[in-house]
Amino acid sequence: MTGTENFQVIPVAEVNATIVDIIKFDLQTDDPDLVERYNEQMQTDLFPDAVILVVTKEELNNITSLKNIIDDVNNVLNWMKRESYDTEIPVICVLNKIDEYFDNQLPSSDTDVKKVEEYTRKALELVNKYLIIPSTKCIPVSTTKNYGINQLRLNINAVSPLNAQIIDKNLDYISQYRQSIANKIIAAFSTASAAVSLLPIADIIIINFFQEWMYRMLACFSVDPNRTPNSFKAVNRIHQGVSIAIRTGSLFIADIFQLTIVGYSIGSGICVFAGAMATTSLGWSCYFYFID
Repeated sequence: MTGTENFQVIPVAEVNATIVDIIKFDLQTDDPDLVERYNEQMQTDLFPDAVILVVTKEELNNITSLKNIIDDVNNVLNWMKRESYDTEIPVICVLNKIDEYFDNQLPSSDTDVKKVEEYTRKALELVNKYLIIPSTKCIPVSTTKNYGINQLRLNINAVSPLNAQIIDKNLDYISQYRQSIANKIIAAFSTASAAVSLLPIADIIIINFFQEWMYRMLACFSVDPNRTPNSFKAVNRIHQGVSIAIRTGSLFIADIFQLTIVGYSIGSGICVFAGAMATTSLGWSCYFYFID
């Protein structure tokens, strides 16, 4: 809402935000007209990403005016927390009309940039003396010169509780999808390992070949470029050695069982199980090594 006592919707690309300008409005939480207007506005904005506190050089130099503005902001924050969300809405401080510090010009030199940093730091320290929910950011902008608008949009996205929920859900979906693909890869190579596990000696060479290609395929999930199939094999030598020993031992045990007709089926089952489980175990170890 503005000094005209009407809400003004300011669209910001890709942001779910309601920007409330309460300068000179003398907001009171028991004002029934305000409550009605606020409810009407919030019907389409179920959860604001942030509360934007806009201040200027003039207001920062007038402590009485600044405190009145921030008192209004605090009333909004308390009302929103109590009546609508029961949670703290992030506050972003905006130092508007930054060009006024540079004779109505945009900061252009390294010296100007350092001055901007100093101005925003002081502005943030000053408003946080009075805000009930401290702001963690102060963004310098100039709406007349289109300066800092993109930075403001990015910071709204960064603090947005809504975006955080979306990101969490997307990451959870990606994680589930990634694990599903990994499961299919590991299952395919485990089945292939089981199929060749009855070949004496040759199965060890062939299964090692299968496992090598499995490592390479699972490497596509690696979150660290330094984690490669070779690095996995280097840190898992014992696991791989045990896998080979189990498969070799299963061949000798299978040979003993295969001396009888009944034992042939048992021995074959042992070889198939050992070949499949060895590849499966190494496959999941490799997968979690890459995504950890």
